[in-house]
Amino acid sequence: MVYDGLRSLTIILKGNPDVFDEKMRDLTGLLLCDAGLVIFSLSLNEIKDGSVKEMDLESFHDFLKRIKLIKAIVAEKYPETSPSSKFPRPNELGFIDFLLKYIGDLTNPDAHSVALSNYPIHAIHEELVYLRSFLGRIVELRNEDQELQALWDRVVEVAYMVEFLIDSLLVGDILYSSSISFDSVVEEIKIIKAAALNIFDRKTLDLKVKEATKRPNNMPSQGSMPIINDMIVGFEDEATSIINRLTRGSSQLQIVPIVGMPGPGKTTLAKKVYNNPLVTSHFYTRAWCTVSQVYHRKNLLLEILTCIHSKLLEKFSEMCEEDLAAEVRRGLLRTRYLIVLDDIWDAEAWKGLEASFPDNQNGSRVIVTSRKSDVAASRDDLDEGPHFLRPLTPDESRDLLNMKLFPGNDLPPPELCELQMKIVEMCRGLPLTIVILAGILANEDQHGWKELVDSLSSRIVCSTEQRSAAIELSYKNLPDNLKQCFLYFGAFPEDHEHTAEKLIWLWGAEGFTQKTQFKSAEDVANDFLMDLIHRSLIIVSKQRSIGGVKACRIHDLLHEFCVTKGKEENFLQLVRGYDELYTFRVPRNLRRLCINSKPVHFCMSRLFAPTIRSLIHSRRLALESSSMFGIFKPVRVLELNNINLGTTFPRELELLVQLRYLAILGNMDSIPSSIANLSNLETFILKTVVRTVLLPDTIWNLKNLRHLQIKDFDCSFLLPTDNLDTAADLCDLNTFSGVSFSSLDIVRKVFSKIPNIHKLKCILDLANEHNWVSADKILVLDFLSGLESLNLTFNHYTSLPNPCQLEFQFPLAIRKLTLCGLLFPWSKISAIENLPNLEVLKLLRDAFDGEIWNMEKEGFPKVRFLKIAALDIVKWTAYEGVDCFPSLQKLVLKSLPLQEEQMDLGNTDLKILNKESWGYSQYYVGWPFHFHLCVARGVLLAAIMAQMMHGGIVNPPSSVGD
Repeated sequence: MVYDGLRSLTIILKGNPDVFDEKMRDLTGLLLCDAGLVIFSLSLNEIKDGSVKEMDLESFHDFLKRIKLIKAIVAEKYPETSPSSKFPRPNELGFIDFLLKYIGDLTNPDAHSVALSNYPIHAIHEELVYLRSFLGRIVELRNEDQELQALWDRVVEVAYMVEFLIDSLLVGDILYSSSISFDSVVEEIKIIKAAALNIFDRKTLDLKVKEATKRPNNMPSQGSMPIINDMIVGFEDEATSIINRLTRGSSQLQIVPIVGMPGPGKTTLAKKVYNNPLVTSHFYTRAWCTVSQVYHRKNLLLEILTCIHSKLLEKFSEMCEEDLAAEVRRGLLRTRYLIVLDDIWDAEAWKGLEASFPDNQNGSRVIVTSRKSDVAASRDDLDEGPHFLRPLTPDESRDLLNMKLFPGNDLPPPELCELQMKIVEMCRGLPLTIVILAGILANEDQHGWKELVDSLSSRIVCSTEQRSAAIELSYKNLPDNLKQCFLYFGAFPEDHEHTAEKLIWLWGAEGFTQKTQFKSAEDVANDFLMDLIHRSLIIVSKQRSIGGVKACRIHDLLHEFCVTKGKEENFLQLVRGYDELYTFRVPRNLRRLCINSKPVHFCMSRLFAPTIRSLIHSRRLALESSSMFGIFKPVRVLELNNINLGTTFPRELELLVQLRYLAILGNMDSIPSSIANLSNLETFILKTVVRTVLLPDTIWNLKNLRHLQIKDFDCSFLLPTDNLDTAADLCDLNTFSGVSFSSLDIVRKVFSKIPNIHKLKCILDLANEHNWVSADKILVLDFLSGLESLNLTFNHYTSLPNPCQLEFQFPLAIRKLTLCGLLFPWSKISAIENLPNLEVLKLLRDAFDGEIWNMEKEGFPKVRFLKIAALDIVKWTAYEGVDCFPSLQKLVLKSLPLQEEQMDLGNTDLKILNKESWGYSQYYVGWPFHFHLCVARGVLLAAIMAQMMHGGIVNPPSSVGD
């Protein structure tokens, strides 16, 4: 209790230093004297006879009284220091759901949570289940009823208090200077429940979910048509492309979606096209309808009718929605029409209007502008899909800026040309940003422009009222479970490229995603990511080889919104640079602390943040120190893979028993057995240059482990071989990336203990060939029914007497297979060619041995991506009538610089990419290579003949991952 009291005093001193006037300083001095007497007396008595003297008890009671007095004074002067103040606001229901699962896991008989056995956890869980149900019924109504909103806030606060109390017990620490206890929480829950029941007794509540996307039935304004004299600059090629889609092509009704994030000029481009003379002369009827986030179907139909009939007939206002829809359809029959639906937010708005647009078989078109790419489904195979809007070019940006700042002049004054280029670079091609920044400068004297621009950045532009409004609308329209995922991008620096896989793991560890009956937590997170992409809030920076997201990023303006909104909602705090770090005062109840500064500055600042659950450091510099860890005991997410922790696994990490995600950088060659203390760990990522890192046998005790990854070239984990037979299974392990095996027997045993593995990358070390000699030469993998991605590498340091002694039985579910170093003859390709779900195949260095690959029978039915690199193959043949690679879309040849000839007999989608050699080119110089591939049914004949020489290289786009 003395320790807890001193911890409370430390928190008060750090959190409220200005409270300590002369009276408080005297009181604090007496308190410290009492503490010193107690500690000294106890130590002295323990040495002598182990007894506690009467003086000890008197000093102890004085100490407790003074601690309570100090707490009371601080609470009176600073009521916000209550732990229930300003909890994070995004997705409050999601947090309660996470808390209920958290408590359920802790109270599970298998959890053995001794620390909670004497507390009313079960009773609290039951009451929270009821209150969660209550909140679910008032989720829409609370915004219109202050009493319901107040009750909602009380439930959320008590939920956070419950989490705080549980975490305090589990980490063995007192996190707050607070008088709250389980008893007080139970009483508060009872009061809240009674209030909830009373509300139902007093009110007749309509608990049906209201239509949040509808607005009052007001007549549409005549001013919703696009303003023709708006300044429209750039997008000439984009406009031409859209105009061609409108005026050419199929006679069937076509949908033309224009898609982009907030601010790039979707509406501007639509206006430009809508008023183009080619378009106005081509379509007999045109209508512009602004949908927006809040809409009413009747209003939209009335807007369209206004355009069709030039004026709104009075009879239309009296019609019901169905009659109006029929009237619109009648007005569009037997005419070639163009309808623009500007700013559609969801598919429901489109579905409510689609039936009113008849297909007159005369080339009618509908333009849809949206932040989401999937709001309007294609009507048939002739639709070309969404038109994704590019940013303005520097020249287009400069023209727009000039038109806003210097109307009537083509060029700015010479002295402002350099400043103009800086502004253009700052705005990153976003028209709305250029317009806003021009608006800021237009209200300032030109002599002060340079100083103003020097002080501005995309961060400042984002904070303006005009720019924030568009993003704020996007944010408000997000479902609650997506808001926290979107704001999470603010935890990292601007222009940070996020690996989709890692982002999904982080969201899971944060509790943003929960598994459902039919989907894993990772699948749910992937759905969330795709939803954000469809809303044009996230940019795909790298694609996977056959589609899907490999990496993504967020525009600087959206990033700054996430940082600002995250701070406002107390969701996260990003601290950037030396100055911010040293003036930073940790807010009460801060959940996520994100540091973008030099590690040495971080450690020297000695930030005290006892409430944080996530610590993310994102500045890369070497540092061999772990002194920062002792103050973050409740932390669940620790992202430190940009700080070099040296050659030893920090012992302080073992105390962080709540950790679910741990990513570190270091040169340690082993992980201690005490990592088993982190029983909640779900993701462990080690970035290192050490070739092999030994894992302890206690790794099998981490029952919740889902992702185990070592990152860097040719590095791997090494599992201990002792006690493998008695080790527990890791049934939840989803990803094991980078594990080395020294014998066939160990491979079999380990694979049997990860039955639900989804992605596996392993190295078979052939340093001792006798470990791989077995009476049973078949490595059976087909029992791993969930394995979809396998990367298999053989490292052989000596020439094996029989390099093809092993046979493989691969799982039928496998979708991606990478092989390297096996030195198998091409005849063994039969183990792969009939895998029914295989879509990506990579044959890398020495995967197969032999100059000729003869494909004599059908195979590879679903392979869409094939990569061949650093093989000694000279001739590759297949014969007409043999159905090989019927689905192939991309062929990548690496370390084989080829001059290529291709005769296309129909498969125009096949892309053959030569990637420049790195490290193997000298080995192949001068070797002849002949390539003949014939896909059956005359679909493709590609003939590639080349001398292995430098030249003729075509590098694939960097956005396409291998």
